[in-house]
Parts: sequence; structure tokens; C-alpha cells
Amino acid sequence: MAKVNPKLIDELKELGAFDISACYSCGVCTATCPLAQEGHEFPRKIIRYAILGLEDKLISSTEPWLCYYCGECTESCPRGADPAGFMMAVRRYLTTRYDFTGFSRRFYRSKVVEFISTILLFAITVLGVYFVHGPIILTRVDLDSFLPLHIVEMGDIAILVVLSALLLTNVYRMYRFTVAARDISFITYIRELIRTVVPHFLTQVRMLKCNRNTLNWIMHILIVYGYATIFVFVIVFLDLFQTNTLYPIYNPIRLGGYIASAALLVGAGYAIYGRLRKNAVMRQYSHSTDWFFLTLLYLVVITGVLVDVFKYLGLPIETYIAYTVHLGFVTPLLVLEVPFAKWSHLAYRPFAIYFTRINDLAKTKVMRTTA
Repeated sequence: MAKVNPKLIDELKELGAFDISACYSCGVCTATCPLAQEGHEFPRKIIRYAILGLEDKLISSTEPWLCYYCGECTESCPRGADPAGFMMAVRRYLTTRYDFTGFSRRFYRSKVVEFISTILLFAITVLGVYFVHGPIILTRVDLDSFLPLHIVEMGDIAILVVLSALLLTNVYRMYRFTVAARDISFITYIRELIRTVVPHFLTQVRMLKCNRNTLNWIMHILIVYGYATIFVFVIVFLDLFQTNTLYPIYNPIRLGGYIASAALLVGAGYAIYGRLRKNAVMRQYSHSTDWFFLTLLYLVVITGVLVDVFKYLGLPIETYIAYTVHLGFVTPLLVLEVPFAKWSHLAYRPFAIYFTRINDLAKTKVMRTTA
């Protein structure tokens, strides 16, 4: 017997879902969705699960992650409901359910938790720099002396290990929730992992199947690859990225950092502008965590640029302060967003496509066996 949660729809409303009474299950949203296909219909099916309080059905569904929020379903709804926004609310809900720590649930449901956790992580980072920094040289900019590389590297590795463990654990929980079949061969798992997760993670190409979504895809890619570039520089090439050497403008590290920063500013700026103007269905409603992510991302980029500007202007104290503040913003952006909020969606989407494929292969195998 299916488990019924009568408070399910109320939980979804807290996360941004529309007034469910506006929907009378006509199915126009599913018929107009360019990504819905036989066996994986949405959003109507997902809305029905919520109306009936079928929590287990909702948690075991991968369809919410197959939606890329193009908004065609909302535009075509004869009742003026917002199924696209509803699917976004469901993705937030699923993120809270995959998270075994329970923090994601608190983060999404409370602005106080958002604010306090950010301030706390910022303060811990700044205080950490204060207590471990080296000599403050004022005759020239000397970042290596102010905050030695080995200290920053230890912090990078610690955060990378913890965040990877949290996110991979949540992805595994997603697998346990969504994949019913366990009789697929190991080779099949590996083959489909390479065929689905890798290309969809790197390209997010499924988004292009939505009409009028090319510009949104470009801006999304700018943010993803802009941050990925900075992340690689900081983790892999830290000795070249955090250095006292004044690189010429054409140096690959400096030029790459500028291009990545510009990509982030353009992508995040486009998202902020759209949310302020509410110029598309996907930007009609913004959850507080959406603004949190974009604001923090912008602060990280701007303070990072200031560090570089002050360094090249030969302003030591300004460089050290900007660098400390920059690290203070980087920590909550990574610690809060990667395993618990917006950045985690970058992992859940391609893995949802992967798990959907595994389920489809299992069903095909059963049909062949029973035929």
C-alpha cells in the first residue's frame, strides 16, 4: 500500500509550488512539454503524486530532474497555474530528501538558517586566516608570506574531501530511492554511466531540446565552466594562481582567470537581471536560495577580481584584506551550495538521466524474459 503524506503539498508550497487548487489535471502541460516522453510523462504525473500525498512515489521519481524549466507548460496552462514552478519546487524538495544530514531541509525552509550559516562560515574562515597568517609585509604585495600555499592547499583538500563525501553519499541515496532494479550487470552500469552522466554533466545538452532556450543554455554554461575553471586553478594550479609573480596579460593563467571571471559575471548578471525583470516563466518566482546563490557567486567573483587588481597596483594591505574577504565568501558558497543546494543539481540532473536509463533497461529485460 502506498504511503500517503497529507502534508506533502504544504511542504512543496513552502518551497515555491503554486496553489494546487488551480490545477484540474487536464494534461495540457504534459502534452506541450518538449522533454516528456512515453513512460516518463511530466509534469501532470508529478502534480498528481503531490495532490494525492504519494510521497514515496514522488521520491522515487526521476522525472522532476528531466525537466529543464523552459516554462512552456506554464504558458500553455488553461488554468493559469505554474507547473514549471511546481517542478522546480519538487526538485528542491527532492534535494532535501536525498540529503542524509537534514541540513538541506533547514536551509531551504528558513532564511534565518541561510543567513546564520553563511555568517558563521564567513566568520570561521576570516578568523582562521587571522590566526594562521604569516608575516604581513607592507613594502610589497607578498601573498605567499601572508597566507602560505601549504595552508591554503590543506584547506582546499579538506573541503574537497568533505564535500565530495557528502555529495556522493546523497547521490547514492538518490540511487536507492529511484532505481528499483538490482539485476543489471556491472558492465552495463559502467557503460551507461559513461554514456549518460559524463556528456550530460559536461554539456547540459538536454536543455537545448526546449524551445527558445538557447540563450539560457549559454548563460548556464558560462556559469558552470567559469566556476569550474577557477576551481581547477585553485585546486590543481594553486602555486601558479596564488603567486607573487606579476604575469603579463597574455599569460594563460591570468588570461584564463579573467575569462572565467567575465563568464561568471555575465552568466550570473543575466540571471539576476531576469529575476528582477521577471522576463521569463522560469524567473517569475525566485526562492530565497536562488538569490542567495547568485549574490554569493557575485561577491566571490568581485572580491577575487579585487585581489588581482590590488596586487597589480602594488597595494599590499588592500590585497591581503580583499583576499581574506574573498576566502570568506568562497567557503559558504562551496560548503552550503555544493552538497545542500543549487550546485548539487548539477550532479542530480545527469545522474537522474543515468538512473532513468538503468530503470528502462531493467524493464526491457523483464519484458524480453516474460515474452
